[in-house]
Amino acid sequence: MHKTILSISLASTLMLVAVSFAAAQNQNYSGVITANQIAATGGSSSLGLWMKKLNCHGERDCAQMLVRAGGKYVLVTAKGVYPLSDQNKAALFAGARVTVAGTYDRSKKTIEVADVQAYNASATSAGLQ
Repeated sequence: MHKTILSISLASTLMLVAVSFAAAQNQNYSGVITANQIAATGGSSSLGLWMKKLNCHGERDCAQMLVRAGGKYVLVTAKGVYPLSDQNKAALFAGARVTVAGTYDRSKKTIEVADVQAYNASATSAGLQ
């Protein structure tokens, strides 16, 4: 009986440590979701060029057109441009300032997306802002 209680306690502790470690890996990153083509040509400052070229109306419309043509959604922050693993979640916020919860994968240079929300200035942010 004593061994069973000890085993359950140990298993519970290990699970708490694992959950805490996983949660510590998720961070918040703030920026604008746009198409990689827009980001590569200067981000929002080059939007006028894309609007003329594609006859689109605003960053959301242009980004959606470019992604339909084969582009990918990315997060543009003050520190750089980061591809997003979940293109479906990103599509919901095309052209918008957002907070992405996720883990930065250094080897892929991609943010592994857990969640995307409209930008919240009070959210704690990581170093990719």
